[in-house]
Amino acid sequence: MKHLEHVESEFNDVDVWQMADGRIDFDVTGATHATWHPELLMTGHAWDAITAACLFHPGRPQSLCMLGLGGATVLRQLRHFLPECRMLAIEIDGDMIRLARDYMDLDALHIEVRHQDAAEFLDHNEEGFDLLIDDLYGATGNDVERPWPITAELIQRHARQLNPQGCLAMNFVIGKGHQKVHQGARRCLADHFGSLRAVRPPHSHNEVLVASQRPKSLRLPKEIRAQGGSLKAAEDRQLWEELRTLKLL
Repeated sequence: MKHLEHVESEFNDVDVWQMADGRIDFDVTGATHATWHPELLMTGHAWDAITAACLFHPGRPQSLCMLGLGGATVLRQLRHFLPECRMLAIEIDGDMIRLARDYMDLDALHIEVRHQDAAEFLDHNEEGFDLLIDDLYGATGNDVERPWPITAELIQRHARQLNPQGCLAMNFVIGKGHQKVHQGARRCLADHFGSLRAVRPPHSHNEVLVASQRPKSLRLPKEIRAQGGSLKAAEDRQLWEELRTLKLL
């Protein structure tokens, strides 16, 4: 393992590591916030679950907005499954954007990246998206936490960004100390949407919730699982098979 760079920004304390197999990780507060491999796409962690959650959209998404770019691990996966989708990422940390360009081949994904506070973007955005991904976590001491409470007002603001058949995907840590936020988010999303699913990865304590306004509008789990057949590497296909999905509404 080789240490490539350390960056202390206003928002993150990042260590960049390169593994023997060529994989690169961005570690923040002892947790990996982004990962890139020269040959493999899947990771066994939360990024895979976010990607799978997006594929529950009932149609063929044409536009996507991701709040929190990180190293673009999710968008790299989604570019494989949704090659024609217009992708926009909102990232408050300019150093993180630069690191993603330098180490994780960000420019090859052909996405629009805006160096902007997600709250400011949401307050002023007038464009509708087929997919809105909220993967906003900030480092606090030895742990991570969401920047805003999960309230009815927040969920309504997110919902306003969606096209009529649009889906909202939100990533939650579900380990020790995070259960209250996670369970509250489940209840809040169930109160405001007609369909709700959960996706859990095999190797991390995360759950991604995906919601749609219309009842019974999300794709079936077998349809999501079938899309793993498009992955070239056997390791990627195996990790895709290990994702678990739950119907909540």
